[in-house]
Amino acid sequence: MGNKWQFVDNYAHHDNGRIWLMWLDTMVSVKVLQMGDQYIHAEVNSLDQKIKYTTTIVYAFNQLEKRKILWNTIENLGTNLRTPWIVMGDFNNVINSQGRIGGTLITTTEYRDLTEMMHRAGLFEAKTRGSHYTWSNKHRIGLIYSRIDHLVGNAEWFMTFNEALVDVLLPHISDHASLRISLEQHMPQRKFHFKFLNCITMDPSHTQVIQDSWQYSVHGTAMCRLWSKLKSLQNALKPLTRKVTDIQMQIQKARHHLTQAQEQLNQNLFDETLRGQVKICYDQVLHLNQVEEDMLIQKSKVTWLKLGDNNNSYFHAAVKEKNKQKGISTLHALDGRILTTQDQIEDEILDFYKQLVGTNTENLKSIDLNAIRRGKILSRDQAQKLITPIEDKEI
Repeated sequence: MGNKWQFVDNYAHHDNGRIWLMWLDTMVSVKVLQMGDQYIHAEVNSLDQKIKYTTTIVYAFNQLEKRKILWNTIENLGTNLRTPWIVMGDFNNVINSQGRIGGTLITTTEYRDLTEMMHRAGLFEAKTRGSHYTWSNKHRIGLIYSRIDHLVGNAEWFMTFNEALVDVLLPHISDHASLRISLEQHMPQRKFHFKFLNCITMDPSHTQVIQDSWQYSVHGTAMCRLWSKLKSLQNALKPLTRKVTDIQMQIQKARHHLTQAQEQLNQNLFDETLRGQVKICYDQVLHLNQVEEDMLIQKSKVTWLKLGDNNNSYFHAAVKEKNKQKGISTLHALDGRILTTQDQIEDEILDFYKQLVGTNTENLKSIDLNAIRRGKILSRDQAQKLITPIEDKEI
C-alpha cells in the first residue's frame, strides 16, 4: 500500500477483523471515536480543513437479532450529533420492498427495524448511480440480486455535501459492488424559470394582483389570449414571489425583533403596549416559518414527515438533492470515455442527436408521389374533416 496509507481494523472486537478503514494521510486525518464487532465510528477531516464529517462504517451480521444490536448502536451514536454524518457499508438488510429480485418475497418485518431506526436517528438513504442492486449470489440457477449495501446520512450531511455523488461500481470477482462517494462536484449554474409558489396566495394583495392582471385586454384566438394573459400574470406575480425568496433572512430578522420585544417586556411585565408588540412579533415569526415550510414542501416534492416541530433542514437537503438530479455531472460517451466538463457533455449530446437527425444534403431525392398513392391514403371526405374548423361544443 505504501507508507502514505494508514488503516485501522476491528480485530480487537472480532476474530475475523470484519472491517478495515483505510485513508491516505497526505489528504485526510481520521480519528476513531468508537468501534465494535459490526462497526467503526470515526471523524474525518481533510488537511486543508475544507471537509469535515463523521462516518460509521458497518458490516452487519447475518443474524437478525445481532443486526438489531447494531441498529440500536447506530441510533445511540447519532444522539445529539449535529455534524454531517454518514453510515455506509454492508447492512445485510434491505430498506424497502424493492430491495431484492429472486429468492423469497420481501416482507415489512424484514426491514421494519432498520427503517424505524433511521426514522428516529434522522437518517435518509442517498440516491445512487449505476446498478440498483449491490449484491448477487451469482448462481446460474436460483439467481438473487439484492440491495443490502447502503449509504445513509443525516440532514446536515445532505446540506453540507449536496453535490456529492454516490456510484455503485461493478462487482468484478466479488459478490458485492463497491460504493464510491465523489465530493466537490460543481454543477454549472443554469437559468431558472418562473415558478408559482403556493405560499404567495397568503399575501393579502394576491387576489387583487390577479384580478388587475386578468383584465388586461388582448386580441387573437382564444388560446393566444389565454397564453398572453398567463404571460402577463407571470410578470405581475414576480414582485410577490420576490418577497419570499429571502425568507430565511426575513425569519432571522423577525426572531431578532421578537427577542428584543421580549427583553423589553421582561423589564415591565404588565405593559400593555409591550405585550402587544411581543404578540405581533410572535405571530410574524410563526407566519414566516409556515411560509418557509410551504415553500420547501412544494420545492422538494416529498411527503411531509412528522419528525418534530420543524423539518426545514430536511427539506432544504431534499430541495438541493432534487436540484442536483436535474443536472448532468458525468456522461459516458459512445467511445467509452467518461466526460466531466460541461463543454464535453454538451458536445457529446449534440453529436449524438445530429447522428439521429442526419446531415444537410444538396442532392435530396424528390418524393415519389406514385409510390405514396399506391399505399394507404385518406379519402377526400376524411381529408376534408381534418381541415374543418373546430366548434365550441367540441372543446
